Amino acid sequence: MRIIQIFYFLAFLTSCNFQKSSEEKAKLEIEALNIKEQEISNTQNNQGELIATIEFGLKANKEELKIFEDGIIPWISIEKPEDEINRLIDADKVVITYSEIILIIDYPLNKPAEFIIKSPVKGFTKKQLVLEISKKYHEIYKAEESSARTKTIPVDEREGLINRNETDGKYGIWGHDIGDLDLSSAQVYKMENGKIKVFLGIES
Repeated sequence: MRIIQIFYFLAFLTSCNFQKSSEEKAKLEIEALNIKEQEISNTQNNQGELIATIEFGLKANKEELKIFEDGIIPWISIEKPEDEINRLIDADKVVITYSEIILIIDYPLNKPAEFIIKSPVKGFTKKQLVLEISKKYHEIYKAEESSARTKTIPVDEREGLINRNETDGKYGIWGHDIGDLDLSSAQVYKMENGKIKVFLGIES
């Protein structure tokens, strides 16, 4: 009987240690993500002249009004914006009056990406921007997976936090799958050379 009691006691200690270890690991992962996010924020604050801030919001449906009482969901999916684009507020409003912009995608990337985006007409609507941003994110994630030696761990095989593991491909994606990402805003900067750069506000 005493042997059985000792066995259960050891099992209890092992369980506690495992739980503590998992909690500590999760805490460290969260701290690491916060540091990376702050680094990105600091980089964005050291750009040219801010000329516009664009907010992306969706009209909440009846069920969503229980959470978003003002009727606005302050973001749109990056993975599948087509499913929500018909609810995008001011979708056809021209929010950038330049026909060529440099889109900066730096979250969640260790190696930020720059894309030159051109509009067939002068300016970009909210809808155009959302679809272009989604397209580029899909290209980034596809390129990362094909170029990385360390592959993405499937969700059902992840331990601790279910965040995406960091991979070592072309962009060095960390922390989030594309399905985790929502577009909430964009900051438009005019550089000293006259070029227009667009930085993104991403929720995850």
